[in-house]
Amino acid sequence: MNDNEKIEITVQPIKKIVVFQTLELDIKAFLQRVELTARTGQPLALNWAEGMIFVIVPYQPSSKVIIEQALKGTMYWSTIVYSSMPKYQSIIKFGAREVPIIDQTPVSHLKQVATWLKKKIEKTKKT
Repeated sequence: MNDNEKIEITVQPIKKIVVFQTLELDIKAFLQRVELTARTGQPLALNWAEGMIFVIVPYQPSSKVIIEQALKGTMYWSTIVYSSMPKYQSIIKFGAREVPIIDQTPVSHLKQVATWLKKKIEKTKKT
């Protein structure tokens, strides 16, 4: 490879996540929603970390301001639907359908989100 073919590769970490809505469900209700979504045939993967299972609904960037913020490290999510699931499993089966669960523990920002969700559940239980 000559010098003209070399490219610069940079990593820009996420600095902030803005979540517009969260929805906590018990595991049964969470899995019922997942099953309904799976029946539509839409691709679906679930996230797991720190004893939490969750689905992220991204916010669609449609304005220059949000795109500029994203380039500066701020991520926008419309919704997080979540439930407590202490033990990790790689797949959930609904009849013949299988939905993968991705262990996001190695992904720093998703692990932090899971910890934040876990604290929300603990705070709700105390009140």
